[in-house]
Amino acid sequence: MIALAIFLGTYFVLAVGSFPGLRLDRTGAAIIGASLMIGFNVLTFEEAVRAVDYSTLVLLFGMMIVVANLRLSGFFRVVSAWAVRHAHQPRTLLGAVVVVSGVFSAFFVNDTMCLVLTPLVLEVTERLERDPLPYLLGVAMASNAGSVATLTGNPQNMLIGSLSGISYRGFSAALAPVAAVSLALTFAVIVLLFPKEFRRQAPMEIPEVRVRVNR
Repeated sequence: MIALAIFLGTYFVLAVGSFPGLRLDRTGAAIIGASLMIGFNVLTFEEAVRAVDYSTLVLLFGMMIVVANLRLSGFFRVVSAWAVRHAHQPRTLLGAVVVVSGVFSAFFVNDTMCLVLTPLVLEVTERLERDPLPYLLGVAMASNAGSVATLTGNPQNMLIGSLSGISYRGFSAALAPVAAVSLALTFAVIVLLFPKEFRRQAPMEIPEVRVRVNR
Protein backbone atom coordinates (compact mmCIF):
# COMPACT_ATOMS: atom_id res chain seq x y z
CA MET A 1 0.00 0.00 0.00
CA ILE A 2 2.86 2.37 0.79
CA ALA A 3 4.41 1.77 -2.62
CA LEU A 4 1.06 2.38 -4.33
CA ALA A 5 0.48 5.59 -2.37
CA ILE A 6 3.94 6.91 -3.27
CA PHE A 7 3.43 5.98 -6.91
CA LEU A 8 0.00 7.62 -7.13
CA GLY A 9 1.20 10.77 -5.38
CA THR A 10 4.21 11.08 -7.66
CA TYR A 11 2.16 10.38 -10.76
CA PHE A 12 -0.38 13.00 -9.71
CA VAL A 13 2.30 15.69 -9.64
CA LEU A 14 3.71 14.45 -12.96
CA ALA A 15 0.25 14.72 -14.52
CA VAL A 16 -0.70 18.09 -13.02
CA GLY A 17 2.74 19.65 -13.34
CA SER A 18 3.07 20.88 -9.76
CA PHE A 19 1.89 20.14 -6.26
CA PRO A 20 -0.87 22.51 -5.08
CA GLY A 21 0.47 24.94 -2.50
CA LEU A 22 4.11 23.92 -2.90
CA ARG A 23 6.83 24.92 -5.32
CA LEU A 24 7.28 21.33 -6.43
CA ASP A 25 7.63 20.52 -10.12
CA ARG A 26 7.79 17.21 -11.96
CA THR A 27 11.52 16.76 -11.45
CA GLY A 28 11.24 17.38 -7.73
CA ALA A 29 8.31 14.98 -7.47
CA ALA A 30 10.26 12.23 -9.21
CA ILE A 31 13.25 12.70 -6.89
CA ILE A 32 11.06 12.78 -3.77
CA GLY A 33 9.11 9.74 -4.96
CA ALA A 34 12.30 7.76 -5.54
CA SER A 35 13.66 8.83 -2.15
CA LEU A 36 10.45 7.77 -0.40
CA MET A 37 10.59 4.37 -2.08
CA ILE A 38 14.03 3.84 -0.55
CA GLY A 39 13.16 5.52 2.75
CA PHE A 40 10.17 3.21 3.32
CA ASN A 41 12.20 0.15 2.28
CA VAL A 42 10.09 -0.53 -0.78
CA LEU A 43 13.41 -0.78 -2.60
CA THR A 44 16.91 -1.05 -1.25
CA PHE A 45 19.46 1.46 -2.47
CA GLU A 46 21.19 -1.27 -4.50
CA GLU A 47 17.90 -2.27 -6.15
CA ALA A 48 17.18 1.36 -6.99
CA VAL A 49 20.60 1.75 -8.61
CA ARG A 50 20.10 -1.42 -10.64
CA ALA A 51 16.69 -0.17 -11.79
CA VAL A 52 18.28 2.80 -13.59
CA ASP A 53 18.82 2.13 -17.29
CA TYR A 54 22.07 3.96 -17.96
CA SER A 55 22.12 3.08 -21.66
CA THR A 56 18.91 5.04 -22.17
CA LEU A 57 20.20 7.99 -20.15
CA VAL A 58 23.45 8.13 -22.13
CA LEU A 59 21.59 7.92 -25.45
CA LEU A 60 19.16 10.63 -24.37
CA PHE A 61 22.02 12.83 -23.19
CA GLY A 62 23.85 12.34 -26.47
CA MET A 63 20.74 13.22 -28.48
CA MET A 64 20.27 16.36 -26.40
CA ILE A 65 23.83 17.44 -27.24
CA VAL A 66 23.29 16.84 -30.96
CA VAL A 67 19.97 18.69 -30.98
CA ALA A 68 21.38 21.59 -28.97
CA ASN A 69 24.22 22.08 -31.45
CA LEU A 70 21.89 21.85 -34.44
CA ARG A 71 19.60 24.41 -32.84
CA LEU A 72 22.46 26.79 -32.10
CA SER A 73 23.73 26.45 -35.66
CA GLY A 74 20.31 27.46 -37.03
CA PHE A 75 19.70 24.17 -38.85
CA PHE A 76 16.15 23.63 -37.67
CA ARG A 77 15.21 27.22 -38.36
CA VAL A 78 16.61 27.09 -41.90
CA VAL A 79 14.70 23.92 -42.82
CA SER A 80 11.50 25.07 -41.13
CA ALA A 81 11.67 28.50 -42.76
CA TRP A 82 12.19 26.89 -46.18
CA ALA A 83 9.14 24.65 -45.73
CA VAL A 84 6.94 27.47 -44.47
CA ARG A 85 8.06 29.83 -47.24
CA HIS A 86 6.67 27.45 -49.87
CA ALA A 87 3.23 27.28 -48.26
CA HIS A 88 0.73 29.68 -49.85
CA GLN A 89 -2.54 28.40 -48.40
CA PRO A 90 -3.55 27.84 -44.75
CA ARG A 91 -3.84 24.10 -45.34
CA THR A 92 -0.45 23.99 -47.02
CA LEU A 93 1.05 25.92 -44.14
CA LEU A 94 -0.47 23.47 -41.68
CA GLY A 95 0.80 20.57 -43.76
CA ALA A 96 4.31 22.01 -43.71
CA VAL A 97 4.16 22.44 -39.95
CA VAL A 98 2.90 18.88 -39.46
CA VAL A 99 5.47 17.30 -41.78
CA VAL A 100 8.44 19.24 -40.44
CA SER A 101 7.44 18.60 -36.83
CA GLY A 102 6.78 14.92 -37.45
CA VAL A 103 9.90 14.17 -39.47
CA PHE A 104 12.26 16.01 -37.14
CA SER A 105 10.67 14.36 -34.11
CA ALA A 106 11.28 10.95 -35.65
CA PHE A 107 15.02 11.49 -35.49
CA PHE A 108 15.37 13.85 -32.55
CA VAL A 109 13.64 14.10 -29.19
CA ASN A 110 10.06 15.29 -29.68
CA ASP A 111 10.04 17.63 -26.68
CA THR A 112 12.96 19.53 -28.13
CA MET A 113 11.22 19.90 -31.47
CA CYS A 114 8.26 21.54 -29.77
CA LEU A 115 10.57 24.06 -28.12
CA VAL A 116 12.47 24.74 -31.35
CA LEU A 117 9.50 25.07 -33.72
CA THR A 118 7.03 26.95 -31.52
CA PRO A 119 8.75 30.37 -31.80
CA LEU A 120 8.93 30.06 -35.60
CA VAL A 121 5.24 29.16 -35.89
CA LEU A 122 4.26 32.05 -33.63
CA GLU A 123 6.38 34.45 -35.67
CA VAL A 124 4.85 33.38 -38.98
CA THR A 125 1.23 33.32 -37.78
CA GLU A 126 1.63 36.73 -36.15
CA ARG A 127 2.91 38.27 -39.38
CA LEU A 128 0.13 36.64 -41.37
CA GLU A 129 -2.46 37.63 -38.76
CA ARG A 130 -3.63 34.02 -38.53
CA ASP A 131 -4.93 32.15 -35.52
CA PRO A 132 -1.82 30.46 -34.07
CA LEU A 133 -3.75 27.79 -32.16
CA PRO A 134 -4.28 25.21 -34.96
CA TYR A 135 -0.66 25.50 -36.08
CA LEU A 136 0.66 25.16 -32.53
CA LEU A 137 -1.57 22.12 -32.10
CA GLY A 138 -0.01 20.83 -35.30
CA VAL A 139 3.46 21.15 -33.78
CA ALA A 140 2.47 19.42 -30.54
CA MET A 141 0.42 16.62 -32.09
CA ALA A 142 2.75 15.96 -35.02
CA SER A 143 5.79 15.88 -32.74
CA ASN A 144 4.17 13.14 -30.68
CA ALA A 145 2.94 11.24 -33.74
CA GLY A 146 6.23 11.47 -35.62
CA SER A 147 8.31 10.42 -32.63
CA VAL A 148 6.67 6.99 -32.79
CA ALA A 149 8.59 6.14 -35.95
CA THR A 150 12.09 5.57 -34.55
CA LEU A 151 13.98 4.56 -31.44
CA THR A 152 15.34 8.08 -31.03
CA GLY A 153 11.98 9.82 -31.27
CA ASN A 154 11.30 9.93 -27.55
CA PRO A 155 12.68 8.56 -24.26
CA GLN A 156 10.07 5.80 -24.11
CA ASN A 157 11.23 4.40 -27.44
CA MET A 158 14.84 4.60 -26.28
CA LEU A 159 13.97 2.58 -23.19
CA ILE A 160 12.10 0.00 -25.28
CA GLY A 161 15.07 -0.34 -27.61
CA SER A 162 17.53 -0.65 -24.75
CA LEU A 163 15.57 -3.34 -22.91
CA SER A 164 14.34 -5.31 -25.92
CA GLY A 165 17.43 -5.18 -28.10
CA ILE A 166 15.33 -4.47 -31.19
CA SER A 167 17.25 -2.93 -34.08
CA TYR A 168 16.70 0.64 -35.25
CA ARG A 169 15.62 -0.62 -38.67
CA GLY A 170 13.28 -3.24 -37.27
CA PHE A 171 11.60 -0.75 -34.95
CA SER A 172 11.14 1.79 -37.74
CA ALA A 173 9.85 -0.81 -40.18
CA ALA A 174 7.10 -1.70 -37.73
CA LEU A 175 6.13 1.77 -36.53
CA ALA A 176 7.02 4.24 -39.29
CA PRO A 177 3.77 3.41 -41.14
CA VAL A 178 1.85 4.00 -37.91
CA ALA A 179 3.53 7.38 -37.54
CA ALA A 180 2.73 8.31 -41.14
CA VAL A 181 -0.96 7.48 -40.69
CA SER A 182 -0.99 9.40 -37.40
CA LEU A 183 0.45 12.48 -39.09
CA ALA A 184 -2.22 12.32 -41.78
CA LEU A 185 -4.91 11.99 -39.12
CA THR A 186 -3.39 14.90 -37.21
CA PHE A 187 -3.69 17.11 -40.28
CA ALA A 188 -7.25 15.98 -40.99
CA VAL A 189 -8.47 16.42 -37.41
CA ILE A 190 -7.06 19.94 -37.10
CA VAL A 191 -8.62 20.97 -40.41
CA LEU A 192 -11.98 19.62 -39.25
CA LEU A 193 -11.74 21.33 -35.86
CA PHE A 194 -10.92 24.74 -37.37
CA PRO A 195 -13.11 25.04 -40.50
CA LYS A 196 -13.01 28.85 -40.55
CA GLU A 197 -9.22 28.88 -40.57
CA PHE A 198 -8.83 26.37 -43.39
CA ARG A 199 -11.65 27.18 -45.76
CA ARG A 200 -10.61 28.14 -49.29
CA GLN A 201 -9.01 31.56 -49.32
CA ALA A 202 -6.79 33.68 -51.51
CA PRO A 203 -3.12 32.68 -51.55
CA MET A 204 -1.15 33.94 -48.57
CA GLU A 205 2.01 35.96 -48.90
CA ILE A 206 4.40 34.20 -46.57
CA PRO A 207 6.70 36.72 -44.87
CA GLU A 208 10.43 36.32 -45.04
CA VAL A 209 11.65 34.65 -41.86
CA ARG A 210 15.00 35.92 -40.71
CA VAL A 211 17.42 33.06 -40.26
CA ARG A 212 20.83 33.35 -38.71
CA VAL A 213 23.20 30.48 -39.39
CA ASN A 214 26.23 29.89 -37.20
CA ARG A 215 28.80 28.02 -39.22
